[in-house]
Amino acid sequence: VNDFEKKEAVDKEPIWKVLLHNDDVHTFDYVIDTIVKVVRTVTRKKAHRITMEAHKSGLATVTTTWKQLAREYSLGLQKAGLTSSIAPDKSNSC
Repeated sequence: VNDFEKKEAVDKEPIWKVLLHNDDVHTFDYVIDTIVKVVRTVTRKKAHRITMEAHKSGLATVTTTWKQLAREYSLGLQKAGLTSSIAPDKSNSC
């Protein structure tokens, strides 16, 4: 398998969403801090928007990535006490 074929395989891999579910237990600051700590690509400003979205609508997308990493992020959020899940990102499918 050459590098091009490897890249092509990755390109075809479906994208998954890391979802944050609203809870009435944690403070906004705790949720924002946790998102930034677990998903290092997310800024505090974006984490604030995600937290507000989850609060308002009950669910928010933290980030989108390949499945294994999405699973790791979701587990990291769960270990910190937040409610998180992953789901296929239908908007990114070929």
